[in-house]
Amino acid sequence: MSKKLYSIVMVFILLLGILAACTPDSKTGQSTDKNQFKAKEMTIYIRMMEAQDKWFRENIIKSFEKEYGVKINVRTYQTSVDLQNVLKLDEGKKTIGLVKTLHSDLVPFVENGYIMDLETAVGEGYKKDLEEYTEAAVEMGTVNGKVYYIPRKLETNTLLFVKSKVNDAVKNWEKFESDIQAMFKAENGVGLPDDYTLEADPNEWDWYDLAVVGYYWANTEYDGKKEPRIAHRAQKYEGTVTELVTKVYQTGGTPEDVLNLNSQPVKDTFQWENFYKNNKIYNPGMWEEGWSGGGIWQAMANGKVYLAFMHQIDAFFIHGGSDPSMTGYLADPDDMGLAIMPQGVSLELKDGNPARVGTHGSQLAGFWWGIPNSTPDAKLSYELARWITNETNHKAETQQFGMMPVRKDIMNDLNGTFKEKWMQEVFDVANRQLDEGVQKIPQVQTWPEYVELYLNAWYDIVVDQKYTVDQGLAEQYGPKSDQLRK
Repeated sequence: MSKKLYSIVMVFILLLGILAACTPDSKTGQSTDKNQFKAKEMTIYIRMMEAQDKWFRENIIKSFEKEYGVKINVRTYQTSVDLQNVLKLDEGKKTIGLVKTLHSDLVPFVENGYIMDLETAVGEGYKKDLEEYTEAAVEMGTVNGKVYYIPRKLETNTLLFVKSKVNDAVKNWEKFESDIQAMFKAENGVGLPDDYTLEADPNEWDWYDLAVVGYYWANTEYDGKKEPRIAHRAQKYEGTVTELVTKVYQTGGTPEDVLNLNSQPVKDTFQWENFYKNNKIYNPGMWEEGWSGGGIWQAMANGKVYLAFMHQIDAFFIHGGSDPSMTGYLADPDDMGLAIMPQGVSLELKDGNPARVGTHGSQLAGFWWGIPNSTPDAKLSYELARWITNETNHKAETQQFGMMPVRKDIMNDLNGTFKEKWMQEVFDVANRQLDEGVQKIPQVQTWPEYVELYLNAWYDIVVDQKYTVDQGLAEQYGPKSDQLRK
């Protein structure tokens, strides 16, 4: 072979190698060119449950480091305020390349100048990539017409309950009917709505039905004990406020109503909260022990709670079985039931029926990946976010922890992704909840102040009874929300 021909052949082989190295993998969508990034190390901030945190580091981060020859330092944060402070401190250091961002922080973080839009990060190529994600997930990561975030997961609250205990209540609640009528008459001057019946299907329930079931459980002995068996998050953190906002939406309220603590939907929500607490329908462990989602899981394991309002990932942990470390929290996992959220209605009756009728709605929440303006390498940050959410990795993580998928290819093949019937039910109910109606948490810079306001209002009015509902909202917390809206 001549030297000239040899040279041509070698150049051709070299070009083939380069093209192969830069061709995206059909499953991962990633380039494998290890020399395309200027940074060799960066830090990311996450917030996950312990089992998921460990899995994420071992299965997602390590494989990315190996593939690209870079070092990724994983740090955790506890609250949105913590993450905001970290981003402020990093502005001059330029070490943080990616942050797991909560739904309520999407707009504030952009408006405060912490997050880079994707076009600035990587050019217009991101537009083709985003076609892989669901429209709802992309829309929530878009601020003022620019896309700033890559979706990580969506979630919505649905009703989770112990089926055998619901069946017991449906069959036997009428033995307490006179007591339940008296309980409601003391509150609304009438009693139960006209022609009241407790439907066997929890998908058809409203807030009166929750009260009837809750009263029956609280006054029926199980395992030698009588106690309230319904709960929601009550720890002093944003998860509790998300529960309250969801209830405002169920009354027919909007994000604008949420921002006015003296609006009628907020009043209806707090009147019911007060009613459930005063009539011993809510388990007091909620506020006495400050239950988060994990606290409710444990209460279900201990037989103290039979019904709660939970996300899809909660259902996976409560049922158990998707991972050896997830042993479940029910004596019989097959006894776990799911339904769309109950319909919100007013306690006040008019002509024998609720004066105000809401919806079976819920909130749409989740997490997104944001690239800080202080990133040491925007392209590396983007590549990592895409690696985390490629088809292979996203499918594995959703299967493991019950995250609602944000990729179209997985959403369009839920039965293929989730093989077990109970897993399919989790996402079937979630999709029915989306169809029933969901709304976003208000996207305002002052949301951290609203979180504090709602927590203080709920504890002052519902738990500690410092004020009546009308006094507390009209005289104390309504005016404070007025100041935040200015």
